[in-house]
Amino acid sequence: MYKQLYILVEGNDDERFFREIIMPLFENDYDNIVIWQYAQQKYKKIKKFIKSINSMEADYFLVGDLDENSCVTEKKEKILEAFGNVSLKKIIVVIKEIESWYLAGLDQKTSSNIGIHNFEDTNDLFKEDFNELLETKYDSRIDFMQEIIKVFSIKVALEKNNSFRYFFNKFININ
Repeated sequence: MYKQLYILVEGNDDERFFREIIMPLFENDYDNIVIWQYAQQKYKKIKKFIKSINSMEADYFLVGDLDENSCVTEKKEKILEAFGNVSLKKIIVVIKEIESWYLAGLDQKTSSNIGIHNFEDTNDLFKEDFNELLETKYDSRIDFMQEIIKVFSIKVALEKNNSFRYFFNKFININ
């Protein structure tokens, strides 16, 4: 049977992370994996897209940053309200923002090697914290993110970010 996975992400930084770090973890389980950015789409189009995924009985999950929401439940409720036909079990909330997941994969040595401060825990980091780090050595966010991806450790990220660990334990099939 042909198996498909759709990963719905907010924007470019999320897509880069999921394409480089997460997608390879699913490649043995799926014939086709699609990453689709929804943040710039109209709600009507997003609803239609999710409806078509559901009608194909394909697997999917939708990823959203916690941002300024007070808790995961509040963020999930907002997503349900906006998109309607999303399964609550298929919503992943990144705490606080995807940049915290990037930084979670760096230990003391790799942080030092790429010239940035190491964080023992990345649960409370925002995009602004990430941007301050890149200003010290990198010309662009993309260059900075690509350097992080080159040395990213899932094992370290599991220790340093609760929402990454939750996602990993819930969705990654370890054989």
